[in-house]
Amino acid sequence: MLNRNKSLIVLFITILLSTSCKKEFTTIGNNMIDTPHFEGHLFEGSKVKTYDKAVSSVFSTNNPIKSLGIYKDDVFGNLEADLACTLKHPTALNSDLGDNTTILDVKLIIPYFSHTYTDVNGDEQYKLDSIYGTDPIDIQINELNYLLPSLDPNDNLQTHRSYYSDFDFTPFIGALMGEESNFVPSDEAYITYKREKDGTFELDDNGDKVEDEKLSPRMVIDLDTTFFRQKIFDHSGESTLTNEEEFKDYFRGIFINAIDINNNGRFMMLNFNEAKIQVGYTYEKTEDNGDITTIYKSFDFKLSTPVVNTYTNTPSLDMQTALNNSDMINGDADVYVKGDAGAETVIELFDEQELRDFRLRDWMINQAELYVYVDENASQNVLSEPQQLLLYNYDDKQHLVDLVAPENDNNGFAAYKGVLQEDEAGNKYYKFGITRHIRNVLKKDSTNVKLGLRVRMGMPASLKYGDTFRDPDAYDPKGIILYGNQTTVADKKPVLKIYYSDPE
Repeated sequence: MLNRNKSLIVLFITILLSTSCKKEFTTIGNNMIDTPHFEGHLFEGSKVKTYDKAVSSVFSTNNPIKSLGIYKDDVFGNLEADLACTLKHPTALNSDLGDNTTILDVKLIIPYFSHTYTDVNGDEQYKLDSIYGTDPIDIQINELNYLLPSLDPNDNLQTHRSYYSDFDFTPFIGALMGEESNFVPSDEAYITYKREKDGTFELDDNGDKVEDEKLSPRMVIDLDTTFFRQKIFDHSGESTLTNEEEFKDYFRGIFINAIDINNNGRFMMLNFNEAKIQVGYTYEKTEDNGDITTIYKSFDFKLSTPVVNTYTNTPSLDMQTALNNSDMINGDADVYVKGDAGAETVIELFDEQELRDFRLRDWMINQAELYVYVDENASQNVLSEPQQLLLYNYDDKQHLVDLVAPENDNNGFAAYKGVLQEDEAGNKYYKFGITRHIRNVLKKDSTNVKLGLRVRMGMPASLKYGDTFRDPDAYDPKGIILYGNQTTVADKKPVLKIYYSDPE
């Protein structure tokens, strides 16, 4: 009898635990990172309105990735990206540069983004990343006669000054420092060679130069030694060179200009963390015995912040027409999303009546996902599709709470996503996990703000920690056309899917 009672007790506890487990799904959701597996219901009849909005300029400083070149896209139009840079004062200028100096070379050196691979022969090779277009371009480097302070004088130098991509540096472009005609980026490693004490190259037994360093591919352009003779070496020892503040005002920077020479252009993303102007020279030193020795030296002008990208956009007729005729009341059939100073999509979720109805329902929101579909016919001739889009708080220019949520830690923003995907039928779309945002709007009566959709090259880890919102597409020229809510293709309209459970 005792054993029978024990068996009944165990059975009762098992049933009780099983029932509890079945109810737990209503509290799951904060840590979901992919397709939901909830018991419950799906609602996808919510009103989603989308329409075009032009982006006239973007924030253009404090970013190590900068653009240079001509981006030609049949769908979106043409973009010219130029660069204004300041120079960091080299400590080498704090003392006399020496007697009877001879400038051997002056080079502008900026690394490309690249990765390595092993070829069929087993040799390591480089492949350039983020290079677009097939034609050569011309590049000119001029002195910049505009002072680019990093701190804002309008705020008592307490904050960094903001520069935007529509700033016109044309009136401040000075003397020509260097130029490269028919420039094509090379994927070859950049090799430096050892020099003897007098500046001649060190040679091996075969008479070949001895390699010093093998570096990743870089843009390397020779600059005018006469310019640097007159600008720097002729003023050796003067306060304009030895005093850092005077130097900043004396040599204010450089302007790098891309010039189109054919029809397809060439556009490059550049790594400014290691950008510099390298100066190599010799000088004569009188030894104690009276002999004169030639000594080789070099120093670098680091390209320092602020570095400002400027963009000149010439939108295509179709894109300009779409922006001019955007319907903010009813929404658009197609919407354009174009990086740099291009276009974004504004998204409005719920009308007033729908929002009131939702808030009266006592739903447990398990998961919320926004889907936007690519108009592949309209986008088939784009130069390059953006692999990720950013959905953000358009009204307040802030990141959504879902983007900086803990469930995104160390998993590549898997809960938020926003990456380009393709279903089994080959339809392309972007999906955004916005569970926290929808919960706040529906359950906490947060303001139902408009959302903005822009190009995003990638989600850096720093975005997890609630950084001040900066233009996400300030260096990415890619674009895509999406179906809007007024499209006649019924299954391609933007849709908000809400997975929910009814309370008992």
